[in-house]
Amino acid sequence: MQVDTHNLKNLYSNDFQSYLAEDWAVSWRANYVRDVTRTNQASREEWLTPEFQQFLWDHNSVANIGPGRSVTVTSAYGDMKLAELLFDLRNDPRPTALADRGKRLQKAYEIILSAVWQKHNERRPRARIIRLLALLYPDDMTCLMDESRINAVHGLVQAADPITNFMARHASVRDRIAEVIGAPDSDLARVDQAIFAWFLWQKVVKAPTTGSLKTEKEDEVSTDLPPLYLLPADAQRRSLACVQDNLRLLVTVVREAEHGITREDLVATILSEATQLNVSSAGNIISQALGGLGLLQMANGTYTLTDLGRELLLSSDHASVLRGPLVGRVFGMGHFLLLLKKHPQGIGRTDAAGKLQALVPSWTTKMPGSHIISWAKLTGMAASETVDGVAKLKLTEAGDEFALALPEDFETKWVITGPGDSDAFAPTLDLGDGKAGTPYTVADIITDGCFVALDEVQRALEILKRKKNLILQGPPGTGKTWLAKRLAYALIKEKDDTRLMAVQFQPSMSYEDFVRGWRPDGLGGLKLADGAFLEAIAQADDEPGRAFVIVIEEINRGNPAQILGELLTLLETDKRVKEEGLRLAYPRTTEERIFVPPNLHIIGTMNLADRSLALVDLAMRRRFAFFSLEPSLGDAWKKWCHDLGAPTGFLNDIKERIDALNDKIESDGQLGSQFAIGHSFVTPPHDLKNADQDRWKIWFNEVVDTEIAPLLQEYWYEKPGHAAALVDDLRLGI
Repeated sequence: MQVDTHNLKNLYSNDFQSYLAEDWAVSWRANYVRDVTRTNQASREEWLTPEFQQFLWDHNSVANIGPGRSVTVTSAYGDMKLAELLFDLRNDPRPTALADRGKRLQKAYEIILSAVWQKHNERRPRARIIRLLALLYPDDMTCLMDESRINAVHGLVQAADPITNFMARHASVRDRIAEVIGAPDSDLARVDQAIFAWFLWQKVVKAPTTGSLKTEKEDEVSTDLPPLYLLPADAQRRSLACVQDNLRLLVTVVREAEHGITREDLVATILSEATQLNVSSAGNIISQALGGLGLLQMANGTYTLTDLGRELLLSSDHASVLRGPLVGRVFGMGHFLLLLKKHPQGIGRTDAAGKLQALVPSWTTKMPGSHIISWAKLTGMAASETVDGVAKLKLTEAGDEFALALPEDFETKWVITGPGDSDAFAPTLDLGDGKAGTPYTVADIITDGCFVALDEVQRALEILKRKKNLILQGPPGTGKTWLAKRLAYALIKEKDDTRLMAVQFQPSMSYEDFVRGWRPDGLGGLKLADGAFLEAIAQADDEPGRAFVIVIEEINRGNPAQILGELLTLLETDKRVKEEGLRLAYPRTTEERIFVPPNLHIIGTMNLADRSLALVDLAMRRRFAFFSLEPSLGDAWKKWCHDLGAPTGFLNDIKERIDALNDKIESDGQLGSQFAIGHSFVTPPHDLKNADQDRWKIWFNEVVDTEIAPLLQEYWYEKPGHAAALVDDLRLGI
């Protein structure tokens, strides 16, 4: 939305003058002018008194403050060094160039903040500083108290954009207004043009999302309370998956759509920026930007920007732009902020995710709640803090502002009355097949269909607990990945997919992918981005009292020593303490040191038959314990198949043929036992339950032709006739 010069002048001359004539506006305007005049005419003697300093910090004439009201700076009243600083800032000559005026505002804001923050309040008194600057610099400041509003008005009036930071935009907006209306020649004119910016926000810009309910505490006078429009609960998005580098991806999407873009081109852009995603995942990122957060709109097959999308591009703080849409459009975010407000001492991530899960009947895991928490942290509304050695989630200043903006009856009215749709997109976490919170033990592994003896599975779990790092190795089809995930659940003691991350190594994977490296930032530059391993470390470090597991499939398909880098050393049990922390190859600061917490366990899987896999070096072997799996076509396998209705004679026939094949494989001097055919190949799916005998045979022959035969052809690639004969020996007659 934009207003041209002609319409802007008409708005000022007509609608705005009627606006100023309203009773509340007459009072606001008079008080505003009075305080601007007092501030700029005060002598040094008057200025350097506690009474005058109290007036500067506590005056309410420019704007009301809600969230900022509690951030007082009473000790600053008697700080004469600070008073001298403010006096010098007031007398600083006004630069001629717009860019320099913007820089002056930003510099003054930063100087005052550094002088007050921590010394006079542990929280940043941002709203009070902005009001103070409105008195000090009435020619260049508006009375808009937050970045969202100033950005919106900046775009509306088509102001110049010499500098992108928040404070500089005040000067840019005022310069545009003065260009249209004329330069102010009195304090009254200066205040009118400052208030005109609020008028433009309130009467022209402010437009709620279609169908939303206005929740902003109605106040005609300017306020620092964030603008917030809540969709009804049943219309809100059921959570919103948060993936690696999600904020950067959204900025990239919005930038690409600035001049219109097709879905095909947008998907291609996302995939080039985030190689860990696939086409389906890229579609979910578009869905986030479209219906999830309202950044994009579609017309005639082309994605273009909404006003909010343009604001995201304009902003120097992308996270701040997304806070309102997350609270207003995503179910559970407002509840989470209020939950943190009720727990000022903090709450654990898993406990918080569990409480959010209870809000939606269709949420059968803690994953949606975990995504809400991730978004709150990503956008600066929540933060992790260690309390008595335990990581707790706490509300930030930004989060508190939005919690205060919620209506008083929010928790009673914003409830789910129907099943709705959920967003299950979660490519960075393995969902497994369990429900979070369901207790899980070694006995459950056997019940789920494990053909390894109970005491052996228990031994593997004990090794994992002791060594922290375990590799399941064996021939193809021995259930390595299947068992790895269930060992993780048994270690965690419940099917909690928020504490299980699964990745797969591949030949092209590098340290920069898995640990940390430089990635495009979507702005034409590069940024340091953490990989899956550092994400797992951070999650485990957040909750030291709970176990976390990362499963690395095909761990030797890449080069483990190269991928892990210096962190390979830190996997050792006795080095999992902060004192052993090492500096990474790409540190964020010179002081940063990383260690692997003792509650993060690693389970790798290794296929011994793949000729393309690298050998695992001795350094790797010394830090991992190895547990071998073999083909298991014994009583446990037969019972599982019997329970599905497989005929006894059929099972005996399969066992005899597979055993005979494995004997030939093991006796071959070029192969050996590591190339045997595992039981997973011939473990039937549930859809065969109670099928007739011919159907069982058809299924087995399909497995032979499509899964086992290609493997044998690879084994004996120089003897294709021998491989074909073995395949013929396997097939069953029908």
